[in-house]
Amino acid sequence: MLGPKASRLVPTATAMHFGHWLGWPEWLRDGTSLSGSGPLPPMMSLADDLMVIGNVIDHADAFALVERMLFSSRPIMGATGALTLLHAPDLNSAMQLLVRAMAAQNPFLIIRSQETADTTQIAFQPPWPIGPLFSFAAIAGIALFYRAIDSIETGDPAEMTLATQLHNAPEAQSLLAKFRCRIEPSSGDESLSWPRQWGAQANPHHDALMWTMAQSKVIEIERGVGDPEILKALRSFVIDMLENEQRVPRLTQTAVHLGMSSRSLVRLLTANGTRFHKLVEDERKAMALSVIGDMSITLAQAAQKLGFGDMSSFGRSVRLWFGDTPGNLRKSWSSRSAIRP
Repeated sequence: MLGPKASRLVPTATAMHFGHWLGWPEWLRDGTSLSGSGPLPPMMSLADDLMVIGNVIDHADAFALVERMLFSSRPIMGATGALTLLHAPDLNSAMQLLVRAMAAQNPFLIIRSQETADTTQIAFQPPWPIGPLFSFAAIAGIALFYRAIDSIETGDPAEMTLATQLHNAPEAQSLLAKFRCRIEPSSGDESLSWPRQWGAQANPHHDALMWTMAQSKVIEIERGVGDPEILKALRSFVIDMLENEQRVPRLTQTAVHLGMSSRSLVRLLTANGTRFHKLVEDERKAMALSVIGDMSITLAQAAQKLGFGDMSSFGRSVRLWFGDTPGNLRKSWSSRSAIRP
């Protein structure tokens, strides 16, 4: 069902925690391409990741592991998720970026965020029938979001609602009892909802520079995992033009490089939910922080490396992307480097 996505490398995030808690049993690698024993590698194919989760469901008390997620000292997530949660300006921004990151790395789940007049909801659906794997993956995802929301200390957890098909499942009752929120039966999506006004709750640990780094990391994840080969080739061409010629390619030039007409390229981008200008801006934004943070070059040279013809247009774009000027971002970066042990 995953097709070529099955061989895609993904971070061994939650599975690494599960393996550690279980003491790295030999059966953890059953049916995978992984050799050896002990800790799992930091990256593995999506197929192997799913096989590891399947082995956990088959051989261990999987719901007990999710229960442990609820009581860990910090939310169980990878480096990008941790950076997002710690430094987002508010709860709503954190949840939206976490949804994007999780959806990009878990194509066996449909994850969406939606709002009503009074509530915000994160919902999970399977793209195709995957049985107990979905039940486990969805409740683990809900536990991650529940723990993330709780860590920002926004309000009373009793105001949250967990809707799940596990509502009456005997094997899940111990886990569900640990959620300090309303539990409701669900005949469709697995979901977690909370009062919409929590979304504006300011994060006291917000750091603008760290937040922009988290956003750039998620853009890199999305860029690397979801594109068909032709879009990967397009992005590679844009990056090559920026790095080697320090200019942005035109649509016509890009189409010629890819061996198609401009009209065909526009149709291709539209079919994949994007536009040429947006794709180019995504690449510039992904490169911007490292270029601005390079103290060996001037800001004028940084602007040139990103394909800007003048400082004013460079400054406008950086403020639009990151909410601050290139100079202020560089000062923030420099001050951090100065106090780093």
